Amino acid sequence: MALMRSARRLAAQAPKVVEQQSYPLVYGSVEETVMSPYKGGPVYLWLRSSIIWTRRVLGRHWIRWLERNWDYQKMCMMGMPEMHIDPRKNRWRYLIDTGYYGGMLDKVHEDFWRYIMVYPAAAFCVYSIWYKMKENDKHNFMAKWRVPKEE
Repeated sequence: MALMRSARRLAAQAPKVVEQQSYPLVYGSVEETVMSPYKGGPVYLWLRSSIIWTRRVLGRHWIRWLERNWDYQKMCMMGMPEMHIDPRKNRWRYLIDTGYYGGMLDKVHEDFWRYIMVYPAAAFCVYSIWYKMKENDKHNFMAKWRVPKEE
């Protein structure tokens, strides 16, 4: 009967005596159950596999799809040579005037829109904004706070 009285009746084991200090130092013990995510347990393995699957499928695959299908710069530079690691071999890029690819008329058309039509386009934009403000009475927004003049 004396043996049964001294026996521990708890779920946790008695702390083991460690003769040598091992690192990392563990202070106290945690009872490892089925639901605690201890290393190698079912919850740990489920969390680990779910996180890895999410990173691979939901992270990597749709980003690859976006890079391959929605990359505008890659599509507009179709046929252009790639940048070389040696900067001296990339000097030709700065000497090319893109308007001359299509000939003289292409350059005239580009200059017409860049230097001549930019002013009428900006003026029309400002006029459209002013016209809509007048039409919707947005320029007169402080009228309700205006104090009438006393005569």
